[in-house]
Amino acid sequence: MSEQAVLIFENLRHIGDSPEGKVIYILAVICVLMILDFLTGTVAAWRSTDIEFRSQEGINGILRKLLSIIVLVACIPVAALVPADLGIAALYVLYGGYLLMEFRSILENLGKLGVEISPLTGFVDKIEEEITRRAEEKKEDE
Repeated sequence: MSEQAVLIFENLRHIGDSPEGKVIYILAVICVLMILDFLTGTVAAWRSTDIEFRSQEGINGILRKLLSIIVLVACIPVAALVPADLGIAALYVLYGGYLLMEFRSILENLGKLGVEISPLTGFVDKIEEEITRRAEEKKEDE
């Protein structure tokens, strides 16, 4: 592996050393998934005869994603106001939901392009079921 790649992975490991760093890392992953979602959605709309390709819808999609990022970033200082580690935990839940939502949207776009997505869709469904199960267990414990 090249020296630059090693440096990149070392920096990524250092970012994930603290809970705050993990939040920023997850936010960066969400941004990358948003870009992939937009690109796969654009290609799916362009290639599909069932979808009318209109630039205004693309612009609206970009604006929605930018506003989502602004809201996600704005939640970081709010989470710092919450006592103990509850704020960071809330960010993990919020960001995890966004990760799943973006990933599911990418899968839908790939499905429109004819890519076999059923194994990945099943994987995402199992993750969502596990998150729901754990949330219900927490409620019962309280």
